[in-house]
Amino acid sequence: MVTEVTVNMEDEELKTKDVLFLLQKHESECNLRYKAINEKLESQAATLEKLDQRMWFIGILVVAAPFGMLLVERMMQ
Repeated sequence: MVTEVTVNMEDEELKTKDVLFLLQKHESECNLRYKAINEKLESQAATLEKLDQRMWFIGILVVAAPFGMLLVERMMQ
């Protein structure tokens, strides 16, 4: 839930306590957002680790495949 608050400099009724209250509310909402972002990043870290391992495996296969073919050709002769 996003609450938009506009403050004009002409607002004479806005006291220091009000500004501090609005700032604290804003900070708590930002903390909730950052917490949700960090949770998403942490949950995706495991998926990215698996993808990284798969990419290394595919890279090793690409590099090793020609040598395997040479080995098979020599065994066939």
